[in-house]
Amino acid sequence: MHKSNQSKTRSTVWGTHIQDWQTTEQSQSAYCKAHDLNYHCFIYWRRKLVGPTKRKTKPAGSSAFVPVQSSPMIVVEELSLTLSNGMTLRGITSSNLPVVRQLLSLLP
Repeated sequence: MHKSNQSKTRSTVWGTHIQDWQTTEQSQSAYCKAHDLNYHCFIYWRRKLVGPTKRKTKPAGSSAFVPVQSSPMIVVEELSLTLSNGMTLRGITSSNLPVVRQLLSLLP
């Protein structure tokens, strides 16, 4: 058989397989296994005859991000607490608040 005829025959055979695959829900790999085809040859001929496939993209406007609303944070550098006996606790911050609570729980 002449070389150009062989090429046309291969092109026709692979073209038929590619069309058949497109009508199925199978992956390319699964289709090749089911039809005893070389996966890499399938990819080569699909690209040659159809062109590269485009990856599925998310529809415009869809995003994995969700809107978040936040209230402004009140930043207090340091608090002080004056007790009824006149004692003052200074340097109270969010980081030492548990210690302040413990101290207050010890008071009569």
